[in-house]
Amino acid sequence: MIAHEISMARTTLFSILIGLAVFFGIALVRGQESTNHFSFNDYLLVPVRVHLLSARAVPLVQTTLRESDVKRILAKLNAIWAQAGLHFYLESLVSEEANEPETYAQPATEGDSSGLLRLRPFGSQATNMFHIYYLKQMAMNGIYFPEAIFVKDSASLRMVPGGIDEPLPRVTSHELGHALGLPHRQDTTNLMSSGTTGIWLNETEIQQARSVARGIGWIESAPDAMNRASRVAQRTLEIIRM
Repeated sequence: MIAHEISMARTTLFSILIGLAVFFGIALVRGQESTNHFSFNDYLLVPVRVHLLSARAVPLVQTTLRESDVKRILAKLNAIWAQAGLHFYLESLVSEEANEPETYAQPATEGDSSGLLRLRPFGSQATNMFHIYYLKQMAMNGIYFPEAIFVKDSASLRMVPGGIDEPLPRVTSHELGHALGLPHRQDTTNLMSSGTTGIWLNETEIQQARSVARGIGWIESAPDAMNRASRVAQRTLEIIRM
């Protein structure tokens, strides 16, 4: 139990350092400077579990992404969400066999979520984080359900001025926007437009996303996360000295 708490504390501290790097650094999006105007104390830290689905007998499911791809995607995703003072940290990365992949006979449509949701292995499901599943093929680039986000690793987007340089960070960021209550927009340079590389959020969207995030019990402010990690570290030192 103590070892698990120490591991979680280290993960939290690392995520805070990454958040600071994004805040003070340059966004990894088309070489443009970050528009982030939030201080460290304003930052909200959001845990995500990334699932890389495998199914060798079902090419529609089998993703070709690797850990290095996930790290790159998250780095660019966080550069986008820095404009809202939100940082998504990797709670865990799970490479796993899809559940009942043989039932996934064709790419799903928005009106038929059951095929996608059935692919989720039971053992890696949890309620205190966002879940992002990458697979090879479906009808749309990405889709958000209350239970999970699914992203097609072969996604493609229409380039727009100021857009991001690759699809997967943008598609994943877009679906997380839906998870935080944001609807679609018509402005093609906006993160919530459909099918483009746009990344920007307006002030209303930023405040709405932050408001929803603050209402989710397992999303912490950066100071609260730092204090929690410090308490675990202090407890660890006390046990070692006993």
